[in-house]
Amino acid sequence: MDRTLGEEGTEQFVVEVEVDDKLVKCQEIHDPFIHNTTTVWISRWDHFKAIFRKRKICVKLSISGSPGAQRAIMTLDPLKLEADTREILEERRISRETSPTMGYTNG
Repeated sequence: MDRTLGEEGTEQFVVEVEVDDKLVKCQEIHDPFIHNTTTVWISRWDHFKAIFRKRKICVKLSISGSPGAQRAIMTLDPLKLEADTREILEERRISRETSPTMGYTNG
């Protein structure tokens, strides 16, 4: 079976978070385009040190993909994407028009 981006076990992207040039988090993810959250915590001590050294805390986030993922994204067919988008929008329009709650107001 052909596996696609975002399926379980196909982590083809890596999110790396650095604070002041120190790697604090490295996480493999399925698809960076769908609801992925990365939280970075900066300690009170680091804030305190930054105040007295009169410098900013630098947080760097980088997302990189495997060569296969990069190739798949770069070779997307814009005409196919446009046709798929039209089809999805038409399905949504029909769904709205046939919805039993269409035009329902509370009150």
